Amino acid sequence: MAHRVLVVDPRFKQTERRRFLSEYLPEGFELVVPDSFEREALLREAKTASAIVTGFEPITAEMMAAAPNLRVVGKAGTGVDSIDVAAATAKGIPVAHAPGWMRAVPVAEHAFALMLMVARRPWLWPARERRLHVQLAGSALGIVGLGNIGQAVAKRGAAFEMKILALTRTRGKFRPQGFEVEETETLEELLPQADFLVLALPLTPESRGLIGRREFARMKKTAFLINVARGGHVVTEDLITALREGRIAGAGLDVADPDPLPEDHPLREMPNVVISPHVAALTEGVQRTSYQLLCESIRRAVAGERVQSLANPEVYR
Repeated sequence: MAHRVLVVDPRFKQTERRRFLSEYLPEGFELVVPDSFEREALLREAKTASAIVTGFEPITAEMMAAAPNLRVVGKAGTGVDSIDVAAATAKGIPVAHAPGWMRAVPVAEHAFALMLMVARRPWLWPARERRLHVQLAGSALGIVGLGNIGQAVAKRGAAFEMKILALTRTRGKFRPQGFEVEETETLEELLPQADFLVLALPLTPESRGLIGRREFARMKKTAFLINVARGGHVVTEDLITALREGRIAGAGLDVADPDPLPEDHPLREMPNVVISPHVAALTEGVQRTSYQLLCESIRRAVAGERVQSLANPEVYR
C-alpha cells in the first residue's frame, strides 16, 4: 500500500508544484491533491496520510491529531510559520523545510528588483512631467535580519556602492569581505538612517507587526520599504496611511498581509507601490532543489531515518 502524501494548500493545484512533487516522490508514495480544501475534507484525508505538505496554508494541530499514520510534515520553503511546529514537536513529528541558503540569492536579487522599480518607476516613462529619480549609489541600505538572505542583500548593496546598515540578533557574526556593515543596536536607531529599509527576517511572535505607525514616523519621508520576508512584519493599515500621507516615499512588496492581497486592495491602486505575488524565490533551480530535498525528507521520515533539514531538531533528542 502506497504512503499517502497529502497537500493542504490549493496552490498545489498548479501544474508546476504538482510536477515537482510527483517527479521527486520515490516509488511507493502517492501524492494526494484533494478535490476540496475545506477543513472537514482535509481532516478526512489526513486519516490515512503518512505526510502532510503545505505552502502557505496552515498545517494545524487538529490536522496532525487526525492523522494516526503521520510521520512528517513540511514544505519546500524556509519559513515554517504556516505550520504548528510546537504541536508537531509534541507528537514527535519532524517538520521538514528547505534551508535558507537555497533561497538567499534569488530573494536578494528580487529585493533589488523591487528597489530599482520603486526608485526609478520606469513604467512612467515617457512621462509628461519629468521627475528626479532616486540613485542607489550613496544611499543608505538598512537591512533587518542578517541571515542568509540579509547577507546576500548586503553583498549586492555593497556592489551598488550603498552604505550598509543592519539590525541583527547575532551581532558580529557576519564578517563581510571587501565592504563594511554598520550594525545598529536597535530598530529605532536604524530607521531614521535608512533610504531603503529591507525586511529579511523570519516571522515570529516577536517580529509580527514590527513595522507600524510608530516606526513609519521615524523613517525618512524619502525612504522606501522593501519586504521580501513575510507580510505579517508590517501593519498593513499603518503602511497604507504612511503612503497616503507621504510619511514614506514608497514600498516594494513581495509579501503582504493578507497574502495574497485581494484584487481591490488599496495598496494595488497606489502609484508609489510595486507588488509582486510572493515569487522572490520562484526560480527553476531553487524550486527543483527544494522539492527534491522535501521528498527525500519524506522518504527518510517514513523509513524511520533522520530528516536532515528540519525546523525542530529536538524531536531526535
